[in-house]
Amino acid sequence: MESDKATMARVRRVLHDPTMTSIREVGLRGEFALVMTASREQGAPTPDYDRWTIYNVALQTGSVQVLVSGYGVKLMDWPGSELAITYYDCWECEAATLFTTIRFKDNTGWQARWPNKTQDANYPQPGAVVEMTDVGDPYDDDVVDQVFAVIALPNSRFAVGSWIHSRNAKNGKIDDRVQQYSIDPNTQQDSVERLVGQAALNWERQICNPSNILIQPSIGQDSKACRSILRQQKSSGGTPQ
Repeated sequence: MESDKATMARVRRVLHDPTMTSIREVGLRGEFALVMTASREQGAPTPDYDRWTIYNVALQTGSVQVLVSGYGVKLMDWPGSELAITYYDCWECEAATLFTTIRFKDNTGWQARWPNKTQDANYPQPGAVVEMTDVGDPYDDDVVDQVFAVIALPNSRFAVGSWIHSRNAKNGKIDDRVQQYSIDPNTQQDSVERLVGQAALNWERQICNPSNILIQPSIGQDSKACRSILRQQKSSGGTPQ
């Protein structure tokens, strides 16, 4: 970063963040910079406590937009032309791991996929939940399997799937939450859909099959829930998707 002194000077001039401790990463395309910063509270023992903020910075106009706010950001991979990251929604808490991709849009700059519209615009936490830590024992009586995968689709596309399968240990009640995070191939707009019935079953089979996984992270493919539905599919004569 520091070898490009002219760009870094422009970034620092535009990015007015009094809480910022350091700039971690900068990506530049045209007049738009993708900037990742860290803010560390006084007395924090390690960098693990740093709050990461990811910005879309328009260097020409000086406008700044917060895309992601969280902890422990990891740069994962490049599915197509998008940057995949994971991060935690909080620190020293029962944190959830979130997954999103960041893409570039002409004349607008950088955008994060699958925004959560209910959250504070100053602390957005877009994306799909990879894993929750506050479910099942000792928090409740449910036995929980969590499944997550980024899978390959035709024509170099990808989609993200999650499945939370829980069974109450006391009354045996089953609850399934199956979600598909995808991108419209024509408009490039985000789509988040909760699936039920046969559509949910088909999607569970896809995200449970390790051969469908495009990039990390993935969890739960060896879980009891995944083994069960893949075994049922095989016994019925179906071909794993």
